[in-house]
Amino acid sequence: MRIGNLQLNWLRTFEAAARLLSFSLAGEELHLSQSAVSQQIKLLEHKLGKDLFLRQTRSVQLTTEGRALLDVVREGLQRLNSGMNSIFSSSADGVLELHVNNTFGELWLAPRIGRFIAHRPQLSVRMLQTNWDLEYQAANTELEIRYGNGSWPGFETRNLLPHTLRPYCSIAHANRLHRAEGFAHMPLIDVLGTPNGWLDWKRVYHPEAAERPARIHVDSYAIAASMAIEGIGACLLYDDFVSGSRLEPFLVCPFDAPISCDAGYYLTWRSDKPLSAAAIEFCAWLDLEPPFGPG
Repeated sequence: MRIGNLQLNWLRTFEAAARLLSFSLAGEELHLSQSAVSQQIKLLEHKLGKDLFLRQTRSVQLTTEGRALLDVVREGLQRLNSGMNSIFSSSADGVLELHVNNTFGELWLAPRIGRFIAHRPQLSVRMLQTNWDLEYQAANTELEIRYGNGSWPGFETRNLLPHTLRPYCSIAHANRLHRAEGFAHMPLIDVLGTPNGWLDWKRVYHPEAAERPARIHVDSYAIAASMAIEGIGACLLYDDFVSGSRLEPFLVCPFDAPISCDAGYYLTWRSDKPLSAAAIEFCAWLDLEPPFGPG
Protein backbone atom coordinates (compact mmCIF):
# COMPACT_ATOMS: atom_id res chain seq x y z
CA MET A 1 0.00 0.00 0.00
CA ARG A 2 1.31 3.44 -0.97
CA ILE A 3 0.55 6.06 1.66
CA GLY A 4 2.33 9.07 0.25
CA ASN A 5 0.99 12.56 1.00
CA LEU A 6 -0.29 11.60 4.43
CA GLN A 7 -0.70 14.86 6.31
CA LEU A 8 0.92 15.12 9.71
CA ASN A 9 -2.10 16.88 11.21
CA TRP A 10 -4.29 13.88 10.32
CA LEU A 11 -1.99 11.63 12.35
CA ARG A 12 -1.86 14.06 15.28
CA THR A 13 -5.65 14.28 15.28
CA PHE A 14 -5.98 10.51 15.07
CA GLU A 15 -3.55 10.02 17.98
CA ALA A 16 -5.47 12.43 20.21
CA ALA A 17 -8.88 10.96 19.34
CA ALA A 18 -7.63 7.38 19.75
CA ARG A 19 -5.95 8.15 23.07
CA LEU A 20 -8.99 9.97 24.46
CA LEU A 21 -11.62 7.86 22.64
CA SER A 22 -13.48 11.08 21.99
CA PHE A 23 -13.65 13.38 18.97
CA SER A 24 -14.86 16.28 21.12
CA LEU A 25 -12.07 15.92 23.72
CA ALA A 26 -9.51 15.61 20.93
CA GLY A 27 -10.88 18.82 19.44
CA GLU A 28 -10.51 20.63 22.77
CA GLU A 29 -6.91 19.45 23.10
CA LEU A 30 -6.00 20.44 19.56
CA HIS A 31 -8.15 23.59 19.44
CA LEU A 32 -10.33 22.15 16.67
CA SER A 33 -14.04 21.70 16.36
CA GLN A 34 -15.50 18.22 16.73
CA SER A 35 -16.53 18.29 13.07
CA ALA A 36 -12.97 19.19 12.02
CA VAL A 37 -11.63 16.22 14.00
CA SER A 38 -14.19 13.94 12.41
CA GLN A 39 -13.37 15.24 8.92
CA GLN A 40 -9.62 14.72 9.33
CA ILE A 41 -10.09 11.18 10.58
CA LYS A 42 -12.41 10.41 7.64
CA LEU A 43 -9.72 11.69 5.26
CA LEU A 44 -7.14 9.45 6.97
CA GLU A 45 -9.44 6.43 6.81
CA HIS A 46 -10.12 7.09 3.14
CA LYS A 47 -6.39 7.34 2.42
CA LEU A 48 -5.64 4.10 4.28
CA GLY A 49 -8.71 2.27 2.99
CA LYS A 50 -9.63 1.07 6.50
CA ASP A 51 -11.99 2.16 9.26
CA LEU A 52 -10.05 3.20 12.34
CA PHE A 53 -12.99 3.80 14.67
CA LEU A 54 -16.29 2.07 15.46
CA ARG A 55 -18.68 4.98 15.71
CA GLN A 56 -21.51 4.58 18.19
CA THR A 57 -24.23 7.00 19.27
CA ARG A 58 -22.38 8.50 22.24
CA SER A 59 -18.90 7.03 21.96
CA VAL A 60 -16.20 5.76 19.62
CA GLN A 61 -14.03 2.68 19.88
CA LEU A 62 -10.91 1.70 18.00
CA THR A 63 -11.03 -1.02 15.39
CA THR A 64 -8.31 -3.66 15.31
CA GLU A 65 -6.50 -1.63 12.66
CA GLY A 66 -7.00 1.54 14.70
CA ARG A 67 -5.38 0.00 17.80
CA ALA A 68 -2.42 -1.18 15.75
CA LEU A 69 -2.02 2.19 14.08
CA LEU A 70 -2.17 4.05 17.40
CA ASP A 71 1.02 2.37 18.62
CA VAL A 72 2.82 3.21 15.37
CA VAL A 73 1.66 6.83 15.28
CA ARG A 74 2.37 7.43 18.96
CA GLU A 75 5.93 6.12 18.63
CA GLY A 76 6.48 8.11 15.44
CA LEU A 77 5.27 11.37 16.96
CA GLN A 78 7.41 10.84 20.06
CA ARG A 79 10.51 10.22 17.95
CA LEU A 80 9.75 13.23 15.77
CA ASN A 81 9.31 15.45 18.82
CA SER A 82 12.51 14.16 20.40
CA GLY A 83 14.46 14.64 17.19
CA MET A 84 13.16 18.17 16.66
CA ASN A 85 14.07 19.09 20.23
CA SER A 86 17.54 17.62 19.77
CA ILE A 87 18.16 19.68 16.64
CA PHE A 88 16.43 22.95 17.38
CA SER A 89 16.23 23.45 21.13
CA SER A 90 18.18 26.54 22.23
CA SER A 91 21.35 26.53 24.28
CA ALA A 92 19.41 28.42 26.94
CA ASP A 93 17.54 25.17 27.54
CA GLY A 94 20.77 23.48 28.66
CA VAL A 95 22.20 22.46 25.28
CA LEU A 96 25.76 23.39 24.33
CA GLU A 97 26.15 23.71 20.56
CA LEU A 98 29.72 23.68 19.36
CA HIS A 99 31.28 23.63 15.89
CA VAL A 100 34.79 22.22 16.13
CA ASN A 101 37.68 21.93 13.70
CA ASN A 102 37.96 18.24 12.75
CA THR A 103 41.47 17.67 14.06
CA PHE A 104 40.96 19.59 17.28
CA GLY A 105 37.72 17.77 17.97
CA GLU A 106 39.21 14.34 17.32
CA LEU A 107 42.60 14.70 18.99
CA TRP A 108 42.11 17.25 21.76
CA LEU A 109 38.46 17.65 22.66
CA ALA A 110 37.19 14.09 22.29
CA PRO A 111 39.61 12.64 24.90
CA ARG A 112 38.70 15.39 27.38
CA ILE A 113 35.04 16.27 26.82
CA GLY A 114 33.96 13.48 29.16
CA ARG A 115 35.35 15.50 32.07
CA PHE A 116 33.18 18.46 31.10
CA ILE A 117 30.09 16.26 30.76
CA ALA A 118 30.76 14.68 34.16
CA HIS A 119 31.28 18.13 35.69
CA ARG A 120 28.09 19.54 34.10
CA PRO A 121 25.68 16.57 33.92
CA GLN A 122 22.66 18.85 33.47
CA LEU A 123 23.92 19.99 30.04
CA SER A 124 23.53 18.25 26.72
CA VAL A 125 26.41 18.62 24.26
CA ARG A 126 25.95 18.82 20.50
CA MET A 127 29.37 18.85 18.81
CA LEU A 128 29.58 19.20 15.01
CA GLN A 129 32.89 18.96 13.16
CA THR A 130 34.02 21.23 10.33
CA ASN A 131 37.32 21.96 8.64
CA TRP A 132 37.25 25.12 6.54
CA ASP A 133 36.02 28.67 7.13
CA LEU A 134 33.24 28.34 4.54
CA GLU A 135 31.70 25.59 6.65
CA TYR A 136 31.74 27.84 9.69
CA GLN A 137 30.03 30.62 7.73
CA ALA A 138 27.13 28.28 7.02
CA ALA A 139 26.87 27.26 10.67
CA ASN A 140 24.78 28.98 13.29
CA THR A 141 26.25 27.60 16.48
CA GLU A 142 27.05 29.75 19.48
CA LEU A 143 30.67 28.63 19.97
CA GLU A 144 33.18 27.57 17.35
CA ILE A 145 36.73 26.25 17.52
CA ARG A 146 38.53 27.37 14.37
CA TYR A 147 41.98 27.01 12.86
CA GLY A 148 43.56 30.17 11.52
CA ASN A 149 45.37 33.38 12.40
CA GLY A 150 42.91 34.39 15.10
CA SER A 151 41.33 37.27 13.18
CA TRP A 152 37.72 36.88 12.08
CA PRO A 153 35.69 40.10 11.73
CA GLY A 154 32.67 40.13 14.01
CA PHE A 155 34.05 37.44 16.33
CA GLU A 156 35.70 37.42 19.72
CA THR A 157 38.61 34.98 19.80
CA ARG A 158 40.61 33.16 22.42
CA ASN A 159 43.78 31.22 21.69
CA LEU A 160 43.69 27.60 22.82
CA LEU A 161 47.07 25.99 22.08
CA PRO A 162 50.71 27.16 21.91
CA HIS A 163 51.69 27.86 18.30
CA THR A 164 54.50 25.31 18.25
CA LEU A 165 54.96 22.33 15.93
CA ARG A 166 57.37 19.44 16.47
CA PRO A 167 58.33 16.49 14.25
CA TYR A 168 56.64 13.19 15.06
CA CYS A 169 57.02 9.74 13.57
CA SER A 170 56.36 6.10 14.37
CA ILE A 171 58.46 4.35 17.01
CA ALA A 172 60.07 2.19 14.33
CA HIS A 173 61.18 5.26 12.35
CA ALA A 174 62.38 7.00 15.51
CA ASN A 175 64.65 4.07 16.36
CA ARG A 176 66.47 4.56 13.06
CA LEU A 177 67.07 8.29 13.54
CA HIS A 178 70.35 9.44 15.08
CA ARG A 179 69.92 13.21 14.83
CA ALA A 180 67.23 15.70 13.86
CA GLU A 181 68.59 16.14 10.34
CA GLY A 182 67.50 12.58 9.65
CA PHE A 183 63.94 13.78 9.23
CA ALA A 184 64.92 15.56 6.04
CA HIS A 185 65.79 12.25 4.40
CA MET A 186 62.52 10.39 5.07
CA PRO A 187 59.07 10.83 3.50
CA LEU A 188 57.52 13.99 4.87
CA ILE A 189 53.82 14.71 5.32
CA ASP A 190 52.58 18.30 5.15
CA VAL A 191 49.11 19.67 5.89
CA LEU A 192 47.44 21.75 3.20
CA GLY A 193 46.13 25.16 4.20
CA THR A 194 48.65 25.64 7.02
CA PRO A 195 51.19 28.51 6.89
CA ASN A 196 54.19 26.54 8.17
CA GLY A 197 55.51 23.10 7.33
CA TRP A 198 58.56 21.05 6.56
CA LEU A 199 60.27 23.69 4.39
CA ASP A 200 60.22 26.04 7.39
CA TRP A 201 61.53 23.27 9.63
CA LYS A 202 64.41 22.41 7.28
CA ARG A 203 65.45 26.06 6.99
CA VAL A 204 65.99 26.03 10.76
CA TYR A 205 67.46 22.58 11.39
CA HIS A 206 68.91 21.45 8.07
CA PRO A 207 69.54 24.62 6.01
CA GLU A 208 72.24 23.01 3.87
CA ALA A 209 69.73 20.55 2.43
CA ALA A 210 67.95 21.32 -0.82
CA GLU A 211 64.53 22.87 -0.27
CA ARG A 212 62.72 19.75 -1.38
CA PRO A 213 58.99 20.04 -0.65
CA ALA A 214 57.14 17.38 1.28
CA ARG A 215 56.13 14.36 -0.77
CA ILE A 216 52.71 13.88 0.79
CA HIS A 217 49.99 16.49 1.36
CA VAL A 218 46.79 15.95 3.32
CA ASP A 219 44.13 18.35 4.56
CA SER A 220 44.25 17.75 8.32
CA TYR A 221 46.75 17.07 11.08
CA ALA A 222 44.66 14.07 12.11
CA ILE A 223 45.19 12.38 8.75
CA ALA A 224 48.89 13.28 8.79
CA ALA A 225 49.21 11.69 12.24
CA SER A 226 47.42 8.52 11.13
CA MET A 227 49.79 8.16 8.18
CA ALA A 228 52.78 8.69 10.44
CA ILE A 229 51.53 5.92 12.74
CA GLU A 230 51.43 3.61 9.72
CA GLY A 231 55.12 4.35 9.09
CA ILE A 232 54.48 6.26 5.86
CA GLY A 233 56.53 9.25 6.95
CA ALA A 234 56.98 12.00 9.52
CA CYS A 235 54.63 14.88 10.24
CA LEU A 236 54.64 18.09 12.23
CA LEU A 237 52.17 18.21 15.12
CA TYR A 238 51.15 20.25 18.12
CA ASP A 239 52.33 18.43 21.26
CA ASP A 240 48.87 18.68 22.81
CA PHE A 241 47.37 16.63 19.97
CA VAL A 242 49.58 13.70 20.95
CA SER A 243 49.61 13.98 24.73
CA GLY A 244 46.56 12.27 26.17
CA SER A 245 45.10 11.31 22.79
CA ARG A 246 44.88 8.02 20.95
CA LEU A 247 48.15 8.96 19.20
CA GLU A 248 50.33 8.90 22.30
CA PRO A 249 51.19 5.15 22.33
CA PHE A 250 52.17 5.18 18.65
CA LEU A 251 53.94 8.48 17.87
CA VAL A 252 57.12 9.91 19.31
CA CYS A 253 59.07 13.13 18.93
CA PRO A 254 62.68 11.84 18.94
CA PHE A 255 64.31 15.29 18.99
CA ASP A 256 63.23 18.58 20.52
CA ALA A 257 63.22 20.51 17.28
CA PRO A 258 60.23 22.88 17.33
CA ILE A 259 59.17 25.57 14.90
CA SER A 260 56.69 28.35 15.46
CA CYS A 261 53.43 28.31 13.51
CA ASP A 262 51.63 31.45 12.37
CA ALA A 263 48.21 29.82 12.80
CA GLY A 264 46.52 28.04 15.66
CA TYR A 265 43.26 26.94 17.22
CA TYR A 266 40.86 29.51 18.64
CA LEU A 267 37.61 29.45 20.53
CA THR A 268 35.36 31.99 18.79
CA TRP A 269 31.93 33.53 19.35
CA ARG A 270 30.01 36.39 17.79
CA SER A 271 30.78 39.82 19.21
CA ASP A 272 27.19 41.03 18.92
CA LYS A 273 25.54 38.19 20.85
CA PRO A 274 25.76 37.43 24.59
CA LEU A 275 26.78 33.90 25.51
CA SER A 276 24.22 31.53 26.97
CA ALA A 277 24.63 29.92 30.37
CA ALA A 278 25.72 26.67 28.71
CA ALA A 279 28.42 28.43 26.67
CA ILE A 280 29.67 30.31 29.71
CA GLU A 281 29.97 27.02 31.62
CA PHE A 282 32.00 25.52 28.77
CA CYS A 283 34.34 28.53 28.73
CA ALA A 284 34.78 28.26 32.49
CA TRP A 285 35.70 24.59 32.11
CA LEU A 286 38.32 25.50 29.49
CA ASP A 287 39.94 27.82 32.03
CA LEU A 288 40.52 24.84 34.31
CA GLU A 289 41.35 22.19 31.72
CA PRO A 290 45.08 21.97 30.95
CA PRO A 291 46.92 22.69 28.75
CA PHE A 292 44.96 25.73 27.64
CA GLY A 293 46.62 29.03 28.21
CA PRO A 294 48.54 31.80 26.49
CA GLY A 295 50.32 30.71 23.36
